[in-house]
Amino acid sequence: MGVVVEKRVGETPLQALERYRAGARISADVPLTYAGRLDPMAEGKLLVLVGEECKRRSEYDALDKEYEFEILLGFKSDTGDVLGLAESCGGGGEYPKERLKEIARSFVGTHTLPYPAFSSKTVGGKPLFQHALENNLDAIEIPTMDARIYRLRYTGKRVVPVPEMVEHIIGNIGLLKIDADDERLGSDFRKGEICARWRELQSTVAAQCTVLEFKAVVSSGTYIRTLGPRIAEALGTCGLAYSIRRTKIGRYLSVTKRFGFWRHTLV
Repeated sequence: MGVVVEKRVGETPLQALERYRAGARISADVPLTYAGRLDPMAEGKLLVLVGEECKRRSEYDALDKEYEFEILLGFKSDTGDVLGLAESCGGGGEYPKERLKEIARSFVGTHTLPYPAFSSKTVGGKPLFQHALENNLDAIEIPTMDARIYRLRYTGKRVVPVPEMVEHIIGNIGLLKIDADDERLGSDFRKGEICARWRELQSTVAAQCTVLEFKAVVSSGTYIRTLGPRIAEALGTCGLAYSIRRTKIGRYLSVTKRFGFWRHTLV
């Protein structure tokens, strides 16, 4: 069978999967897997396959997704979201509602996008994030993907005091669960370095920042933390994904005996 669980901010998909196993009291010898990753700073619906359904994972990997997400303007990072080494681009200005709606409409269609440098896509048998941590990105060719944006809608804007923004980010990063005994490169998510960078930026930027809110329906494999910075670029500034929430998986609202879980409508 398959179930949709709510992944929390700060969890990896594997941690969410194991939390579901414990809560549902599923034996350790019953296989579980997930179809469709969610980044550690993202939250929302994660599809977990149980038992024999794990063998059908390829049938689920291509499901479209719906997201609600926010873009923090005036900042960028090497991950495209808040869990990265951030920089201020000093951008600012007015962003009229009609202009934001127009920009959103312009992204509907198919785009060839690079995989994020900090992702699990493999190149030469090694995930991209490992190449990035080893400062080896210049020696490889970053692969691309065809991402389909079915719908992108601007839904709102708010102004946030920078100290509040920084505390929110550091608080969310603090939710990451780190295994102190794991000595693999990047296993600590660079938490200390990233939080220190946000603290440094707090004293060097304007007192307030702008956060834009969007809702999108996209094809499987589309990275919101790649889309977010591109929307900011279209506005003439830089930006990163401030929050990401997956709200729906799939294209139909029905229950089938074969799949055994609700598929959420996107149309």
